[in-house]
This record gives sequence, C-alpha cells and structure tokens, in this order.
Amino acid sequence: MSPSLHKKSVAPNSNIKNVSDFLYKELNRTDLGTEVGTINYVTGSNYFFIRTKALQDYTYLPQIAPESVVSIHPASFKNHNLQENDVILSKDSNIGEVVILDKDYPNYMLSGALYKLPIVEKNKYYLLAFLKHNFFRNQLDEMVPKGATIRHAGTKFLNCKIPIPNKNEQEIITFVEKMLKLVIKIEKEISSKFNYINNAIITELENNQKKGSEFNFNQPTFSEILSNKRLDTGIYSETFSKINFLIRNYAKGFYYIDEYKLKSGNTPKPRHIGTDKNLKYRWVTPTNCSDIGYLLFDERINMLADNNLNQNAMLLVNRTSKGGKGEYVGIATYYDVNIYGKGHHNQGIYRVFDYADEELIFMTCFMNTAIMRKYCSCMCVGSKMKELRANQFLLIPFPKFTEEIKQKIVQAYNNPNDLSNEQKGLFTNPSKYLDKAGIIQLETLLRKLQSKLNDTLDKIINDEDVFIDYAI
Repeated sequence: MSPSLHKKSVAPNSNIKNVSDFLYKELNRTDLGTEVGTINYVTGSNYFFIRTKALQDYTYLPQIAPESVVSIHPASFKNHNLQENDVILSKDSNIGEVVILDKDYPNYMLSGALYKLPIVEKNKYYLLAFLKHNFFRNQLDEMVPKGATIRHAGTKFLNCKIPIPNKNEQEIITFVEKMLKLVIKIEKEISSKFNYINNAIITELENNQKKGSEFNFNQPTFSEILSNKRLDTGIYSETFSKINFLIRNYAKGFYYIDEYKLKSGNTPKPRHIGTDKNLKYRWVTPTNCSDIGYLLFDERINMLADNNLNQNAMLLVNRTSKGGKGEYVGIATYYDVNIYGKGHHNQGIYRVFDYADEELIFMTCFMNTAIMRKYCSCMCVGSKMKELRANQFLLIPFPKFTEEIKQKIVQAYNNPNDLSNEQKGLFTNPSKYLDKAGIIQLETLLRKLQSKLNDTLDKIINDEDVFIDYAI
C-alpha cells in the first residue's frame, strides 16, 4: 500500500462541505467527456478535442495549444455544449487540475478524462478558488496513490473538503469571489493584449512588403542543401520559406542578433535550488518561461560561481521536451532585473543583452508570435528533445519596424506610466486599469492578487480571522 494513503489532510476549521455539496445534481456520464480514438485525429478540421494538457496549474484559463488540442474528424465530434464560465476538471493524468472557460467553445469537445462540473451558480467562484488551492490538491494526492502509470481519480474528488468561514461567512465568501473574478479578468486581459501584439506584428509585415516581389516556393537545390549542411526538411518546407520571405521582404528592412550579445547559460556546481526567498538569485529554466513572455513561478538559487543575469535581457529557450514538434523552442521571456532581481539561467536558455529595453521587449514580442513558433519549429533539430543552437538564433531575421509601430507593440507589453489612480478602483471599475496596463504590469498585479487570495484561503482553512481589505 502506498505510504501516501496513510497521510491525512486536517484543517483546524471543522466547518466544511464536500465538493459534491456545491453541485446542483449528481455527477454522471453526461458530464464527462468522450474519447474519440487516434484514428479520428485529422488535420484541417474545424472540430477539436481538448486534452488534459489544456488544464495547467499556473492559470485558471484553458491553454489552447498544439499539444493540448487536437483537430478531429467531424463525424466523431460530440457536442458537450461548452460555454463561457463552465468549470472543467481533470480526473486522470494531472488529476484535480481545473480551469474555467474564458468563452464559448462550440466546436470543441472534452476528452474522457475531463468533467464539466454542474456547479450551483451561488458560490461557484468560492469553490473554484479552493479547487486551485493546495489544500484540495493534497487531499486528492492522499486519495489517489502516485505510481508509474497514469493516475485515475474517478469521482473521488467529490469527497474532498472545502472549508467555510465561521465568522462573517457571506462577506468573506464575497471577498474571495471578487478577488478570483478579478484574477480571471486579468488573465483574460493578458491573453487579449498578447493576441493584439501578435496580430499587430503580422499585419505590419503583411501590409508592408517590397513592391514587385512575390513569394514563390521552389524545392531546394542540391547546392542549397550543401550550403546549409542540413538534410532535414524543416528549413526547406513551404511554411518556413513563406515566413522567411515575409520577414526578409519587409519594406523597411531587417537585422540579426549581434553574435557578441548572445550568451548561453549553465547549471553551476555546487548549488542550492529551492523556493526559499532567502536564496540570493532568481533561477530560470525553460519550464519557468511562459508562452507569453514572463516567468511563471519564483525559483531561487545560491551558488559559489558568478551569476549571469545582472541586466535586462531577452531569454530564448533553446531546448525543451515540451511540444513534440518543437513549437516551444525559441520562446522568449523579457527578464527585467527591477522586477525579478539578479538571477541565473541554465543551459536550456540563451540570453540576449546590451540592447535598449524597448528593443529587447520588441524582440521578445516578435519571437512569441504565431509565425515565429512555426519558424522555430522548422529550424530546430533533435528527435527526443528539440533544440536551436546559437548559430541558428543568429540567422533569425528581425524586422526593422518604425518607432511609432514599435512603440504601440512595446506599450501593450510594458506601460511604465504611473497607473496608481486607476489601480485604486480595481474592484469597482477594473477596465480603467486593465485597458492601460501592459502585460508586465498585469502579470505583476496578478501575482500580488493571487498571493492575497491564497493568504485568505489559508486563514479560512486555519480558522483564523480574515481582514477584508480590497487594497492591493
């Protein structure tokens, strides 16, 4: 028997409900997704199958990406009527992981590992807050032993306990729900601004091509293959050739990263890595880099060697096992020393430095566009772990946008203007702040708000007094 089965999560607060108490009906197979079988995986269909990988612990929203959503044959599609604000929970694999849908998904269906929970609307967000908290995760870990195979929780999560405040119950529940709703609004706004940046860059490229030049795809010649010294087909594909032409044919020109401003990282020996705030430096690895361009969680490192992040830089993921076709190789993160402090990154990342901050931010935004995900996927090498080497990064063309266009893109990512007045009304009129703030400001606010939310939930679990304070 697994030792984890002998553990027991005990909350000092004995005023509890089961997860099942928050549902308006008993859970049954109509609430569960359906397996379609790999034979129904196709390309080019407008119907999609959502896997458990779409549910991640660092976000409340589904992550729609190539490895988390599969295009399927229309005949195998089952309509699960997925609507905005539906709560989806995984019973298998990453068990207990949960998200709330950010919009309607009419052409999407759930895998057989996912439940659409029939939650009573009242206190729905209170339950969701606890489903994302470690107290819920720890209970499930005790119920479902960890092993070498995929874990299956079935409906055991329905028996997990959700603490209820003993004092000022409704006021505190309202406080929790308002914080969580604001967290979700911020996540949506970050996604919206990221999409704006992506569309702005692609539109600028497409609308400003050199006159008289048209893209024509030709199969590679023998001399081209000899020149590139590569037999793999990625860089000879039509997809790669089209994007390469789009950037190099941009009317205002392009440039490359200066080879003297690109450096690799390393994992020092000896070292001590952990989450203790007293550890001196921020520790950065590919798994810590989000798809949008900021760090996901705070890992720290102490070491005897000199650290390598002492100034603002663009960090480029050069190798990762995430994304089977290399979609995540080349993802960029803007490292702001004023936000993250001095740090150190490992050998899975290259840093680009000694450029103006605005240029580093623009380069980061450009590398994270949809076209550059395809471009880097075609460029990368390796079978099990995809990789881009330094000499390959130096061959990537960056468009020379005008300062006016570049400024709009950069400001959507980083708006350093004083927004303190707008921030005061976050809970009453959040759009005043959210519309003006850049992704960096939104992500900083998100971390503060999530910390405040977790502290409040901890107090409820431990039956401690909760001070209702909407200041952030």
